[in-house]
Amino acid sequence: MNFAPMTIPPRFAHRSLVHASFTALAACLTLVGCGSDDAPMTPMDAGVDAAPGDGGMEGGRPRRGPGRILPDEVYAYDWTCTGEVAPSDTPLPTDAVPDDCTTGVWPDVDALTEVCPTVPSMSRLDPTSGLEVPIPGDTRTGPVEIPVAESGSFAPATRPTSFPRTLKVVAWNVEYTRNLDGQITTLTTHPDLRDADVYLLGEVDRCSRRNGVRRAARLLAQALEADYAYGIEFVELSIDRNVGGDTGQAIVSRRPLSGLAQLCHTGSYDWLGVSDEPRLGQRTALHGDIPVGDTSVRVFSIHFENNDALGELRKEQLAQTLDEAQRLACERPSIIAGDFNTWYDTAPELYVAELAGYTDAVKVAGDTEPTRGGLRLDYLFSRGFRVLAGGVVRGLDQSDHDPVWATLELE
Repeated sequence: MNFAPMTIPPRFAHRSLVHASFTALAACLTLVGCGSDDAPMTPMDAGVDAAPGDGGMEGGRPRRGPGRILPDEVYAYDWTCTGEVAPSDTPLPTDAVPDDCTTGVWPDVDALTEVCPTVPSMSRLDPTSGLEVPIPGDTRTGPVEIPVAESGSFAPATRPTSFPRTLKVVAWNVEYTRNLDGQITTLTTHPDLRDADVYLLGEVDRCSRRNGVRRAARLLAQALEADYAYGIEFVELSIDRNVGGDTGQAIVSRRPLSGLAQLCHTGSYDWLGVSDEPRLGQRTALHGDIPVGDTSVRVFSIHFENNDALGELRKEQLAQTLDEAQRLACERPSIIAGDFNTWYDTAPELYVAELAGYTDAVKVAGDTEPTRGGLRLDYLFSRGFRVLAGGVVRGLDQSDHDPVWATLELE
């Protein structure tokens, strides 16, 4: 898929110096690991009032928890239904991607089309490619939309052409697919996971040494006999490292997957300039359409910023995702799920998701317990659905996150 990146006007232009300083202090106090992609965060004063429907609100926002010091506009969002794009029924290719990792990975990746713009505090020299990174001449500014890096279909020839009004969704941060073989076994055999219609996956590695130099999204789709799409979040540069390949989001769907795109967020940590994990890229939301009943549902596989103590950047990334949902499917149901990296229950990204009409499906199903390291980081938000069931699968020991799931029915 080849097209020019589309620039989307950002919602947020600045933060005050005072607030930025407080956020940095809070990050230190809460033990945010700036050198780790998914560092655990220790709550300061989590509070108990989380959502628009809860009590304990003051001026339309939570009155307790660390987010109370954030500006009012961080807790604001208007769902105004700005557009609609007709779903595509173009089938995905069945043989467009090689099985091995000899082609199509860094440095054989077009950093100006397949990778989100990188905005670091410094440039560096990548020993693998011999290139200065980020690539000189990249004038893109976020948020922008780019094509997915890889997609294909392993659906059986007997797949139906019509689908019920119910949809089972699994969201799982699979920790760079370090345990890919075990994860494939779990997703194909676990009673709460094996029968899902769509899997929204984060930290899916492609051809890295962490996962045995394999195309994890492709192998997962093969095992599940499904369509799939993969989008690069970060190219894992070899500057003082031995990782290679790239990592990103994946959608694996047993129903036809179409209309694929990837949204590059703004508001990410400077992974190239200041991190000991040098990377090209940006936080992303991978999204596409799948059929449910007599309509098509837009699904977003997300991975929001972890280096953000209070959630202002994560709210910015959520707002950009909501803008994209409005632009493409404002009258259709949609799902936003994955690793929110949210560490307190009154955080603005959670409040704003519900303000925009999305339901915390796992919470409605009765599970609000942690999904990683004592914190509830992973969420499955749905709009236009009733929640029939849901939960968290714990004790797998195959990732540093637990998978969450929900069975939904169109309203």
